[in-house]
Amino acid sequence: MSRQRGKARETIIESAEALVRKHGAAAVTVEAVAKAAGTAKGLVHYHYKTKQGLLGAVADRLTASRTSSWANALRPGAAESAAEASWRLLTRESATGVALAWQTLLHSGSTLPDQAAKSRLCAFSSSLGTALTQLFADDMGLVPTVPTAEIGWLMAAVVDGVGLQLLAGVGEEQLHGAYAAAWLGLLALAAPA
Repeated sequence: MSRQRGKARETIIESAEALVRKHGAAAVTVEAVAKAAGTAKGLVHYHYKTKQGLLGAVADRLTASRTSSWANALRPGAAESAAEASWRLLTRESATGVALAWQTLLHSGSTLPDQAAKSRLCAFSSSLGTALTQLFADDMGLVPTVPTAEIGWLMAAVVDGVGLQLLAGVGEEQLHGAYAAAWLGLLALAAPA
């Protein structure tokens, strides 16, 4: 792929992600993406074939970005601050539209095929479970009393649930304590090594 084609493709996906973050996946059209990217609608179709292909690429990009961001917030060596760092990440995702994009791309049931959405949700929850298990072991000397996958799914449910509440306008001050309580619940699922 030439540099110019690669740049056009990147501009299109960046524009699509920005629109999904601002308006949600259902409101995004190929025409709006082309306009935002400053390109022809045909070029969007050339690179991504369909709106669903474009939104799938946005979902892939968002999944990779979230996985990296959450792994960083939960990295070993930060046990005392991991709950607070992940809270800041969660509120930042709400403020920047990441939570809206995630919810509308993967939880709508109509934007992406169910299997495609499920694989991205599985990847995210798996990465959370791995990161938390590593954090527990390295920083606290704890081992999970339930499978790592279950810890990942629980944390993903907490993150998505709190994210939805933030999107609905529930105040951060109302949710911060509940998020801290969820962390206590996670810790209750581990025991000394």
